[in-house]
Amino acid sequence: MDNAATTRPFEEALETFEQVNRNFYYNTASIHPEGRKAGQLLEASRKQVLELLDLGGHKCVFTSGATESNNIAIQGVLRKKKQFGRTVLASEIEHPSVINVVEEMKDEGFDIKYIDTRKDGKIDLEDLRLKLGNDVIFLTVMAVNNITGAIQPVSEIAEILGDYPKVHFHVDATQSIAKVDMELDGPDTLSLSAHKFHGLKGAGALIAKQGGILHPVMYGGGHESGIRSGTVNLGAVAAMAKALRIATENKEENHERMAGYNERVRNAVSVLPSVHVQPGGAPHILNLSFEGAMGEVVVNALGARGIMVSTTSACASKFAALNETLLAMDNTEAIVKGSIRISFSSFTTDKEADILIEALNGVHKEIGGVLK
Repeated sequence: MDNAATTRPFEEALETFEQVNRNFYYNTASIHPEGRKAGQLLEASRKQVLELLDLGGHKCVFTSGATESNNIAIQGVLRKKKQFGRTVLASEIEHPSVINVVEEMKDEGFDIKYIDTRKDGKIDLEDLRLKLGNDVIFLTVMAVNNITGAIQPVSEIAEILGDYPKVHFHVDATQSIAKVDMELDGPDTLSLSAHKFHGLKGAGALIAKQGGILHPVMYGGGHESGIRSGTVNLGAVAAMAKALRIATENKEENHERMAGYNERVRNAVSVLPSVHVQPGGAPHILNLSFEGAMGEVVVNALGARGIMVSTTSACASKFAALNETLLAMDNTEAIVKGSIRISFSSFTTDKEADILIEALNGVHKEIGGVLK
């Protein structure tokens, strides 16, 4: 129940990874016959990823995952557009792989302004309009929030930016791919990670409307059109293309099932005293709080029952700071401290959902004395 952190790979993706590493282990940049075969498989994977995302005219650069993709997009584009302005807009509920990067860019002379968040977890479009101006050159807003599942109005943002052609629009699409129907041709760049849709860790992509806007942040042998040097992890890339195909083919069925589990759990815990359920959006993410308890206590109590959930983003859950997303939604400190994130996948079963509901009821009774 921690699938927003990572998912179990499809068997077919694992088989593809193994097969490619056995038979196509050559360097995709090598000019000998076997290297050219590996390169052909790389390009076939690139074409498949773009077609499955309905972004056939875009450029796809393979990376190690969304963190690297976000870094290339933010650092590379800002340095390239620095002469045209210094203001960067970001939603205040972005993943650390975005927030920490834009904050670091302050040292290079950029002014970072954060867009307000509504109580439902979506960005405030009116506040965005107020903060847009002639000096703004970059805007970054995630597609689906990794803490609450709130679906951000990406298409509406792209439409607003039609009046601001200088602004580069970046979207961290990590939690939306194969989960939510969303038009992705509006952003200038978007990032994704294979392991969020049953691919393998260590593979991802940065997709751009125009390749010329991209600029490397590390240098080497010129792989991936010079944007991401380093020998390509062809096995993981091919496995990502396979996982994306399977996940996309079954998206509607899985969406309906996960939405059903989300609603069942949401309804079951909503009647429990001192349990606060956050507004949702995406079918696979559910955030709730045991008000008065610590989220870590709930996570450990569920873990003792064999159920794995998290407190916040897995990338931030080991740090003590309160979650920025929940604070931005005007939640009390007690609700933020007591929050846990449950996340489903295409592998989740009816039986597991029943076990989860039973366990949540059991933990509620167990820690009832500390609840508000």
